[in-house]
Amino acid sequence: MATGILERVAQVVHPLSLVEVANVRSAPKARGIYGWWFPSGSLSVPERDYSSVEGFELLYVGIAPRKPTVDGRESASTLRPRLVKHATGDASRSTLRLTLGILLADRLDLVLSSNSSRLNFGPTGETHLSTWLSEHARVSWVEHSQPWFIEDKMLEQSTLALNVDGREHDPFARELKQRRIDARRTARLES
Repeated sequence: MATGILERVAQVVHPLSLVEVANVRSAPKARGIYGWWFPSGSLSVPERDYSSVEGFELLYVGIAPRKPTVDGRESASTLRPRLVKHATGDASRSTLRLTLGILLADRLDLVLSSNSSRLNFGPTGETHLSTWLSEHARVSWVEHSQPWFIEDKMLEQSTLALNVDGREHDPFARELKQRRIDARRTARLES
């Protein structure tokens, strides 16, 4: 299995092509791992040796479904609906959107607040964020029945600025995690 995992990691890190965000609905309704790619310098992240394709850097990976719970329950999520949530949903349902919204708050005039009993950037802010993603981001994916094994290996081996879980040693990851906590706290206090 280790060889298969390493091959899948390589497919995520070095995809043959990237997909425009407007075309995420072409992703399969299958389990897998996905990567979000951004042009160098488009986000305030540390300069590091990120995987690069077509002028875009891999800054975030995610999986669908999430890892099974301790008691064995599994989500039914697949790549297509997960990618669509990231591309067009709202920050309450996408850690990637929350993170991007925090990084782009000043540039896009975004404020996290309680809207429809959920913490997000409001209809106008979420639209601005979706537009920014459509103009700047690209996506890749790899199908796999147990994508959490690939994600774990990637988090161990790759530099991914926007993934914070398990990266307590990374100062930027700690800062980004704290900024998300602070934004949520402020939004709840102001609602």
